[in-house]
Amino acid sequence: MTGFLTLRRVAGLLVAVLVVLFVLALPFMVASGDIFFWDTVAVAVLFATSTNLLFGQAGIPSFGQAGFYAAGAYTAALAAQRGWPVLAVLVLAIVIAAALSAIAALVAWRITGLAFSMFTLAVAQSLYSFALKNGTLGGYNGLTGFSATSVAGVDVTDPGFLWYVVVIIVALGCFGFWVISRSSFGLTMRAIREDPVRSLFLGVNVRGYRVLAFALAGAGAGLAGALSAYVNLVVTPDTAYWTASAEPIIMLLLGGMSFFFGPAVGAVLLTALMHKLMNMTHAYVLYVGILLYLILLFLPRGVLSLSEVARAFRRRLSGDAQAVAAGTAGERAADAADATEQETSIVGRGRTQ
Repeated sequence: MTGFLTLRRVAGLLVAVLVVLFVLALPFMVASGDIFFWDTVAVAVLFATSTNLLFGQAGIPSFGQAGFYAAGAYTAALAAQRGWPVLAVLVLAIVIAAALSAIAALVAWRITGLAFSMFTLAVAQSLYSFALKNGTLGGYNGLTGFSATSVAGVDVTDPGFLWYVVVIIVALGCFGFWVISRSSFGLTMRAIREDPVRSLFLGVNVRGYRVLAFALAGAGAGLAGALSAYVNLVVTPDTAYWTASAEPIIMLLLGGMSFFFGPAVGAVLLTALMHKLMNMTHAYVLYVGILLYLILLFLPRGVLSLSEVARAFRRRLSGDAQAVAAGTAGERAADAADATEQETSIVGRGRTQ
């Protein structure tokens, strides 16, 4: 078992090194237009990771995270139009999105389960309608005419430098969620997810923890939305639409919500798949649905559970082989016993005669 854990650590370290090398070398390997695609992948990684704090860690199903994503995006666009520095804009987007999500969780203080999921969906759709009908937010056309020129003195008008800035911010955000998942708060949220009644009897403020988890997830979604505004240079009401809330959930299912890096893997897979299929067919959603169905059928815990499924399959084959061998040995022993019994019977009849 120790050797297996060591092998996993070595494999994890190797993957981390490869990811770092890929991030550093990307601007030199692809055209500037392709860097935009990888910017959207990085933003999707942060959005999915923040959503997984609710689904994977806290067991809180939310179908409206796109609303807080859009809140961060619109906040960034409005502040950038007024000349705010990028870092201040990102902090403001985090605060606004966290405040909105906390207010929504407090309003739904006594709601749990499916009712809470529908409530979050209603919140996101309300924000969508507000953005669609509000002239200050640009209405259907959204907000444009803003950009990021520098971040902490670094010129980000070049797509390569913007890529590095986006990746650093996404990495810091994901690291923050990793720390949360390993902290006493994360352990408490997992306890609440497994048995909220027992946690309540142990003195845990279950509803308070859920409100805080929802606010943290909203903050992560707001940061991802703000980054998306700088990457796309446009923010429209579609960022708050219910289909946008479904995307991080699909990413969790693809990668595996029980793994911390599952959302990141799912984000890369889904974004790359959507990008490829959209250039090939108008029915790309159909093929994404078929892929999701197959993964849920054969890998219900996501792509990252493939090694576990393979080990279970090998154990099953090994067990079947042992059972076959045991059955064959038993049959041989039974045949030998029958032969011995027949010989004894023949010898007994000969003596009698």
